Amino acid sequence: MSLECELKYLNPDLDAVRAALGNLGAEPLGRCFEENLVLDDQARSLKKRGLLLRLRRAGGVSTLTIKQPARRDAACKVCAEHETVVSAFAETLAGLEALGFVPAFVYEKLRETWRLSGCSICLDSLPFGDFVEIEGPEDALRSCATALGLDGGLTSRETYHALNMAWRRARGLPEDENFVFVEPERSRLLAEVEASAGQPIKN
Repeated sequence: MSLECELKYLNPDLDAVRAALGNLGAEPLGRCFEENLVLDDQARSLKKRGLLLRLRRAGGVSTLTIKQPARRDAACKVCAEHETVVSAFAETLAGLEALGFVPAFVYEKLRETWRLSGCSICLDSLPFGDFVEIEGPEDALRSCATALGLDGGLTSRETYHALNMAWRRARGLPEDENFVFVEPERSRLLAEVEASAGQPIKN
């Protein structure tokens, strides 16, 4: 188990953050296209308890994650996380379904990851907007954000699921927990990630 401490910035200038990372000598860890399944039982009992069960496929690696409810008494979002790599996405999903946990919703994300001052900086593009997540030791998050010019930016402790639902409500769109890229954008992003595999991120 690990404690995940996170700051999430809304609507950042990703090009500016990328340039700042390059100027600071941050280590680029690459881009990947994520496919995420959030699972629950028919009664949505995990959601009611504030738990998240997620199966993710990204960069040829499948990961099973369980997140416990976030602490609300901290300066950033802090939650306990259990995570492990699984060898077979389809077989893991079949096993979870046999236990009564079925996909509740699906979401996709293009993520570009950097490492700076002990923190992981994720530049995320989702179907409803761009975001920056900084994860690491709680006392290092703010200084890292300052170095990247993010001070004063709009932040949130909400999950991407909650932000998607709020985005849809603000635009009068029907409720839909899923947020996935549509064609031809999805194919373009997948081709872009494949083309850049093994190549340094430009800043």
